Amino acid sequence: MIALPAAAAAPASAGAAEKATPPPKVQRELEQRRDQFLRRIAEEGYHPCPPPRITLADTPSFGNYRPESNEIVVASWQTLTSEERQDFAQMAKEIGGRATAVSVFEGGTYRWVFMHELGHWWQACVKQTRPSSYEEENGANRIALAFWREQDPHFAAGIVHGFEALVRAVPSPVPAGSTPQQYLDAHFTELAKGDTYTWFQAESIASLAHEEPPPSLHKALSQPLYPW
Repeated sequence: MIALPAAAAAPASAGAAEKATPPPKVQRELEQRRDQFLRRIAEEGYHPCPPPRITLADTPSFGNYRPESNEIVVASWQTLTSEERQDFAQMAKEIGGRATAVSVFEGGTYRWVFMHELGHWWQACVKQTRPSSYEEENGANRIALAFWREQDPHFAAGIVHGFEALVRAVPSPVPAGSTPQQYLDAHFTELAKGDTYTWFQAESIASLAHEEPPPSLHKALSQPLYPW
């Protein structure tokens, strides 16, 4: 599960069309991205599990992996409420340029959120899961970041820039004497239901961006939970 903040949701192409992508085309795009990820896993010497099914439907945080059905559920523009669409319109206004509500939603959801959920699929595949934990969310973010640094460095840099801006703009909810990992693990259920959870996702990605040396996709896949 991952929340999608405004600045991190920059569209892959600033000139993306205002009209929402039809669901059949979205389905094909996500299936192609899934298959590309599976090919990269095989090329790195790992053995993928059966590919996850992709379903377009309304879902919390715009994307969720369901291990019981080996399914990634992804929201489409057509499944959003009017309030959610207004939120993305505000995000586009904050980003500026040629960003639109649709392009911001599609860029953030179909690229970043979807890859994050594929990270959760990989964790389940190799049987290294730790539900409701910083380590599991952080590991999925690390896999997604390594993938996009390899495939589209410009997009990866935009994601990092957006989350870093959010960390700077929002006061830390972590009390003195605790770390983000400790605090989120102790309060995951209650925090995951509120806006504060977005800060923890931002902190995770901002911290991962400064890992030296940056992990390869192979290394990120070898450590599904991070830190161990």
